[in-house]
Amino acid sequence: MQLQAHRAHPGTLKSVSVACAMALMFASAASHAQVAKPYFEFKKPGMVQIPGDLSLDTNGASAPVINATGMYKLGFEGVSQYDGATFARNFIPPDTIGAVGGTQYMSTTNGAYAVFDKNTGARTSLVSDVAFWAAAGQTGANGDTRVMYNADASRWVVIAFGASASDIQIAVSDTDNALGTWKSTKFTGYSGFGFGSTADYPTLAMDKNAVYIGTNNFAPATSGGTNSFRGTTLNVIPMASLFNAGAPTTTNFQQFVTPYDSASSTNVDRGFAIQGVNSNSAGSTGKVVASSLFITDNLAYTVGGLSTTSATAATLGPVTFAGTSANSPVAARQPSVAIPANQAIVAAGDERTSSSVYEVNGRIYAVTTVDPTGGAAEDRIRVTILDAATFATLSVTDIGDAGYDYYQGSIGVNSTGKVVVGYNRSGLDPATGKISFMARVFDTTGTGSLLAVGDEMLLKESLTDDYHNGSLFGAASVGRQRWGDYSSVSLDPTNDNQFYLIGEFAREYNNAAGGHPGGTGGSRWGTWVAVIDVAAAVPEPSTYFLMVMGLGAVGFLARRRQGAALNA
Repeated sequence: MQLQAHRAHPGTLKSVSVACAMALMFASAASHAQVAKPYFEFKKPGMVQIPGDLSLDTNGASAPVINATGMYKLGFEGVSQYDGATFARNFIPPDTIGAVGGTQYMSTTNGAYAVFDKNTGARTSLVSDVAFWAAAGQTGANGDTRVMYNADASRWVVIAFGASASDIQIAVSDTDNALGTWKSTKFTGYSGFGFGSTADYPTLAMDKNAVYIGTNNFAPATSGGTNSFRGTTLNVIPMASLFNAGAPTTTNFQQFVTPYDSASSTNVDRGFAIQGVNSNSAGSTGKVVASSLFITDNLAYTVGGLSTTSATAATLGPVTFAGTSANSPVAARQPSVAIPANQAIVAAGDERTSSSVYEVNGRIYAVTTVDPTGGAAEDRIRVTILDAATFATLSVTDIGDAGYDYYQGSIGVNSTGKVVVGYNRSGLDPATGKISFMARVFDTTGTGSLLAVGDEMLLKESLTDDYHNGSLFGAASVGRQRWGDYSSVSLDPTNDNQFYLIGEFAREYNNAAGGHPGGTGGSRWGTWVAVIDVAAAVPEPSTYFLMVMGLGAVGFLARRRQGAALNA
């Protein structure tokens, strides 16, 4: 059963409270405990080599966007696939991510890293990922990079899996200047069967006590065999070890390994794509949100026994499920004029919690991509807000509009509960269906629901209407057209009302008509950084009616729905 508020604007948000029977959900989880979701797969980025990828392009084909009056203050192009190709580091997908610091914005992708002036968008550095890690003291990089800025330490943190995909490497800047020197360390993320092991899809989060890195573990059963899912690991590193006087270390860290055995009926569900919860509160630490391995739901649990100097006594608490129901997302549609319609889709990922999760004012905010009904077969961005103390679900809000797919979402929250969500949208409409980078702004109400502020914002529209990467122009796309695998929203450490968003868009065709002589391929990916200032934002008048009509029922159902716990 779903309770839906009245529609607001195009780019609609629907507040959803799910009153499904928790006992039935857990029975379903138990009955399918032997088999993890088949689409939770190894996602190592793929190298692409097509004529013309070495481009004369210098810093993107798009001019900056400057708006001195609205919430959308500044937009500028980040790293593009052409940038990576100049280093012979040409991968799909980009794994788009970035973070804002005191004066800079740093962006990382599979293949190339860049630093920008956060106030103007001017690019001040572009290096290959391999060169960055070599300067920090490591050899090579295979991708899945994440970057964050720690305001308490005034330092940058970057992680990736290394030249050996079984390793996780961590780099920490010596100062708040991303263009300065960095030091690094690495550790074995997953040793597996002793060959071909991969600590895949590493995540990154920080609170006052520790750094949290989750991995999805893969390994073949025999040398040269196919990678298979083997479980997950949560790595917990005390903050003092990361930000010590010398180089970062993993002293006094702990690894929580949750193995998976497809023949077993007793697999423990500690989730997939484990995301530690970011928090600036001194009194709140050691929380995890993840996507369930066996059912379409979020789960959460605590990490106890932590201090800033040690995680050796840490323990994991019981698992609590959010109790929301949905279907796995479908491939996202887009207008097609150059290739057959059945090829004009992009793989929008799955329902994993792919972006950072935040705790603010006693509430945890997370986003996923889902198909809410299955019948409509359209993707939506789902925002779930949990009580940080009990993990009870306070509200669930789906962002979407009929005829469009919404995917690859990310979220940021400031100290007053202002929420900014960035995401991609696409559809079949030839006028508005190009893959676009979009955003919405919300207030958090006293009961933990979202109240829309302003309309859906278009931040950057793709330059093509038929993104297909890795094949010749006009031909059917080769392989699954992966999009993502994530995006990010970060809060300016010097301005609590200013959010920096980064997402992906499709660049021009890689051929002569697109300005690339000798190129014969389809389009290429680009990334876009947008700055949204919520200081002068005023809620839409129509959303007051939504709040009055919807919050009573939402609160009633939230009080009834307490997360049931499964002890590991």
